[in-house]
Amino acid sequence: MSSSPGIESELETFRKNYRHLIDNIRRLESGQNWHTPNEICFNFEGMKIREFRGTTPSCPTPVLIVYSHVNLPHVIDLTEQHSMVRRLMEAGHKVYLVDWGQINGEARTRDLARYLHDYLDKSVNFILDSTGAKRVNLVGICQGGTFSLCYASLHPEKLGRLVTVVTPVDFHAGDGVLSKWARKIDYSPLESNPVNIPGGLITLFFQSLRPYDDMMRNIRLIRNRVSLDSLELTALVDQWVFECPDQPGRAFAQFMRLFYQENRLVRGGLQLGEHRIDLGNVRIPVLNLYANGDHLVPKESSGALKGFMEADRYTEMTYDGGHVGLMVSARAQRTILPAMGAWLAGQTALRPS
Repeated sequence: MSSSPGIESELETFRKNYRHLIDNIRRLESGQNWHTPNEICFNFEGMKIREFRGTTPSCPTPVLIVYSHVNLPHVIDLTEQHSMVRRLMEAGHKVYLVDWGQINGEARTRDLARYLHDYLDKSVNFILDSTGAKRVNLVGICQGGTFSLCYASLHPEKLGRLVTVVTPVDFHAGDGVLSKWARKIDYSPLESNPVNIPGGLITLFFQSLRPYDDMMRNIRLIRNRVSLDSLELTALVDQWVFECPDQPGRAFAQFMRLFYQENRLVRGGLQLGEHRIDLGNVRIPVLNLYANGDHLVPKESSGALKGFMEADRYTEMTYDGGHVGLMVSARAQRTILPAMGAWLAGQTALRPS
């Protein structure tokens, strides 16, 4: 039985495109690297502050980026063209980053309050002392945005402005699978007898939320011959996705229980150590950036922040894309991130087109 000429032609085209994809992948350098020069200027129990260099800042208030502990922070500086750090520096900001680092066995017993009160507060104090600035601007991303909101409710006097990026606020809002799954797990054994959670297990969990995404994305890459630049970005994002760091057992369990299960950030009664967190105490200007197509942090979860902020201090901007796209996509580099930089500098946030 002879096959259809149309099918043979389609298969041959698919084979050629597949070879083209593999050849280009082999040309790419592997491994995650920072693309903006930086140095570690502070270290405390493995937590580091990175200071980015390369331009002379014109804004008097330094910016501290607080990234999620669940992923590595390289995603904010993947390439020169796809870098939140670069966009902030181009807007005149001095940029620092909280790098949580790789945890060791001793980290398993650290509670969530330690990360908030010790690590984050020491970071802010170091920057204030070393720069002589009166305040620090925070940019909190994903879980780091939740941390930043908690910190801003306790120390608004140390902060100038706050940007939350794809940040979960109401952990029960929206139709996210992650939130639903997280509510069904008993974290009390891990909280009582903590062990660190392997990063590979976290990666596997994230992949299981949308198990066919990678396969469909790879088929699209084969069918459509993308440029080497686009392929490099895809490869770098893939490497980032599959390199989740280990998680400190007790702090991880507390975060899942207090936020995902009990939803304390919006329901009230959130107690971390000796401090009670109240979003009503966030008395600084807030810019909330979130993605309409985010499957990890639904827009309803991030958008809920509006209901807890004073109207004259709250601004929000939305992005028609996904969780990572808001940070790395070419469209975000042209619209969202420059607007964020302008807002942090005290200018009016521009609505992206």
